[in-house]
Amino acid sequence: MAALPPIAEPAPESMLTAGQLRTLLGMCGYRGAMIAAWRRHVLPVGCRVSLQFGDQVARDDDGLTHLAIRCSLEMNGNDERIGEVTYWQIRKVLPATVDGNRVHFAVEADLLLGNMIRLDDVLKDGAEMFRHLRLLISDARLTVAHLPVNDRLGEDAAAPVLRIEARFAADLAAGRSGLVVPDPADSGGPAVAPFRTTTRHVGMSIAACDCLTHQLLPDLAQAVRAMIVQERSTRSPGAARWSSQVLPASAVF
Repeated sequence: MAALPPIAEPAPESMLTAGQLRTLLGMCGYRGAMIAAWRRHVLPVGCRVSLQFGDQVARDDDGLTHLAIRCSLEMNGNDERIGEVTYWQIRKVLPATVDGNRVHFAVEADLLLGNMIRLDDVLKDGAEMFRHLRLLISDARLTVAHLPVNDRLGEDAAAPVLRIEARFAADLAAGRSGLVVPDPADSGGPAVAPFRTTTRHVGMSIAACDCLTHQLLPDLAQAVRAMIVQERSTRSPGAARWSSQVLPASAVF
């Protein structure tokens, strides 16, 4: 009796590793470092994103304006299991011009990364995350664009603070965006007038939204796609490669 051929072992799933994250950050021009790691930890399923900007704006001695975009991220797979979780600090400065003046948007991100993230899930869920975040940023941009302005307030005017929050789990997405209104208690009583700011502050906030939409998100998404394609070609040398390393933003996912 002829011996039966051995049953092929299923190919192990490709997971997002710390090394791949470092590669991804390098492709996007970020400075990133792992600060801590926990061997047994539980993160919520899916991904959580929180963005806030407008409350940290400063000028240096050369007159260059710096606006901080603070980001908090939690990334995990679609299974709630105990696994390793690493904490990262990620930074990047994005130069821009607003009304003819140079501006630096400083992205400051804190990331909790689980080790149960499948690269196939990143590819599958990434498109929905990309679209949903763009919609939330667009809503925030529209909110600040319709704020009443009073340029006579000058440098004493409060800058609008925008906050964007989103959560993704498998094919479910939820989020909100809007203006962080000052607490009336901080001013000693109830607010008696709508929030007002200056044209310059509005322009800065709109430029920050545009930077997120047209630069940060497409660059990051393109790098994710390129990393996954590279991983698959490494695992399957005969697989077809993309004809170009540069993908249009509309084709990133």
